[in-house]
Amino acid sequence: AICPQGLLPCRRASQKASRSRVALARPHLGAPAAIDMAETSASEDCRCITVVDGEQYDLTDFLPKHPGGPSLLLFVHGRDATIAVNTAHKDPHKTVYPMLKKYKIESTKKNDEVMKDKLGIPNFLLPPQYNAITDSPTYNFDPKDESLLLNKVRKRIMEKEVQQKIKQIDKAFDSVVIALLVAYFALQYLWLRGFAPSLLVVPILALLRTGIAGGGHYYIHRGGSLLPHALFDINYVGTGFTGLDGHVLLHHVYTQKDADVKRGFFGGMMGVPRLFRIPAHTLHKLGHMTTGMLIRGYDFETDGDNRENQGVSLKLRKMGLSSCNWGFWSMQALLRVELVLAIYCGFFWSWLAQFVLSLWINTLLVVSSHDFTQIIEPDTKDWARFQLLNAHDMVILGNPWIDCFLGAG
Repeated sequence: AICPQGLLPCRRASQKASRSRVALARPHLGAPAAIDMAETSASEDCRCITVVDGEQYDLTDFLPKHPGGPSLLLFVHGRDATIAVNTAHKDPHKTVYPMLKKYKIESTKKNDEVMKDKLGIPNFLLPPQYNAITDSPTYNFDPKDESLLLNKVRKRIMEKEVQQKIKQIDKAFDSVVIALLVAYFALQYLWLRGFAPSLLVVPILALLRTGIAGGGHYYIHRGGSLLPHALFDINYVGTGFTGLDGHVLLHHVYTQKDADVKRGFFGGMMGVPRLFRIPAHTLHKLGHMTTGMLIRGYDFETDGDNRENQGVSLKLRKMGLSSCNWGFWSMQALLRVELVLAIYCGFFWSWLAQFVLSLWINTLLVVSSHDFTQIIEPDTKDWARFQLLNAHDMVILGNPWIDCFLGAG
């Protein structure tokens, strides 16, 4: 990748630091030595430092090698990534932890000086009293503890035949998403050409948007390229680039805790007087659809690493790993082209009807996934058990192939 003009010093500093780390990590052929932060020269705004099990790691050089993509790692900069490490990898104690040893640092700063107390997200998303350094949940991830549900599931999943089956289902899932996209564009064409009645188009479009967003949801969890993540945006509710952090790394890591932004979303809706909830949320998202998401996308591309932002997109550009979030901008362009064409063809009210229906089907799916007013076994240290006990969207119609998409993937 080519570093943008004017950002070469950051790239060179990173390369220089990379050589320094290699020299420090391999003074001999034995075990790698810990790296002293003071002895490296990489620019501070290009770093990716995280905490796992109380130890600090500088993952800057690992960013382009991460199978899940560099963005996921940059989002955990300044955070405790212990839960993510242990739950987002098939066999972390055999794969992730040995790798982490290469990037361990002996910093002169304590963990509470390295970590962000508000997780690097807009502070209004969190309770005023929340402090990520002291209030983050802890779970038991001992790989030898056979009583833990996660270990039981992991043992089953790692079997060869199950791995092969997962790959087969993955391919089937991708095929369904492609079929949904083909149907979506075909319906749009028939609708705008006047060949399909609006009474039929509106509900079908809403269901197609829901299913395609379900595909995007799964791709966010699967990691890798950001391009398919943008399918998550098609239902007007969320965005893939914030879902990568707000959903994968904050909702699932901090499920039903103060840092669970999904819980915060529900609480925010409950804070609106009952009769105003539907019109207020609808107008709010209509504003997002017209201009709000464009402004948010620009902010995400240009904001640096600070107390309320992780600076992911800016870091990716500075390190020559990405030019911009093409998936997000492509999807936002598509949504606005659809609106303009609907107005031009005289179908604005039909467009508005499918917008409202799509928005509320998916909003209700979001807020009904958990009972945010009651937490089951809040003190359990079994992460997987806690996740399943507090998830209420596993069955919708009863057909797993349909529910997989209607339940947002």
